[in-house]
Amino acid sequence: MARLRSISLSALVFSIAAVAAGQGAEIPTPMEIVRDSNEAITAILNEYDPLGSEGEELVYEVMDGVTDFQTMSAAAIDEVCVDHEIPVDKCGEWKTVFGDLLRIRSIKGVGRYRADRFDYLNEEIDGERAVVNTLAYYDDDEFTIDYELEPHGDSWRIVNYVIDDVDTVRSYHRRFIRLLNDRTVDYVIERLRVRIQEFREDA
Repeated sequence: MARLRSISLSALVFSIAAVAAGQGAEIPTPMEIVRDSNEAITAILNEYDPLGSEGEELVYEVMDGVTDFQTMSAAAIDEVCVDHEIPVDKCGEWKTVFGDLLRIRSIKGVGRYRADRFDYLNEEIDGERAVVNTLAYYDDDEFTIDYELEPHGDSWRIVNYVIDDVDTVRSYHRRFIRLLNDRTVDYVIERLRVRIQEFREDA
């Protein structure tokens, strides 16, 4: 029975990835991508408690299929690189490392999918940008999660989260500006590498 559940869960993850990649009969809407990926991750969390390495791998498969962590990283860093005249190769290294951190950190944030339920409130598409507004309920609390998406091939990818009005990209952007007021970019990159290693060592 456990093996059958594992097989069915893997099939669900594969189907979500296929839909997000635009391989279905119809191109998925931004809201469908957000809703289906949330439901897939919730199913994984219900099956794997604690999450463990196998559960983490499944969560990564879902998140990698619907989220562009490198675009998110570039949005937080590109302007800082220009303002501080950071060489292109060094800026590229910084963006790659930070994108890796965003990805591994996402596993630590999957607790939001423990919400008792989600309401999918609205979907706005304005050219090359879409926003899906949701409301999550957990016990007696509720909080907003707004997903920003951009086109990716025949589908859409999440490129930012705004949680209770806290914009992920802008928040990191401001933090990096403050850091570079008295630190070097090499210091910032090294701190990001250390944080990635801490996450990897965290059981």
